[in-house]
Amino acid sequence: MMSEEPQFPPIPDIGDILKLKEGVVQKITSVIKCRECLTKYDRPFKPGDFTFKTLMEEECSNCNQKGLLVIEEIFSEWMDQKKGKIISPKT
Repeated sequence: MMSEEPQFPPIPDIGDILKLKEGVVQKITSVIKCRECLTKYDRPFKPGDFTFKTLMEEECSNCNQKGLLVIEEIFSEWMDQKKGKIISPKT
């Protein structure tokens, strides 16, 4: 008895991938947390950001303390430039 060959999903057409990439831009966000008041908020990613970096020059927008902000997370999302909406991955 012979086993069946594995079934792989179809390979996407390269033209479709290139068309999708034209109207899409990557948005990178840093999640910042204040050690004093424990407030979390997002800001656009800046070059040099990394997880657990202490931001000495920025002050908390909630308690106005300086030097207590830490980058807790960095994530990226893909946005459709024309619609201004985030593109969710297909599941």
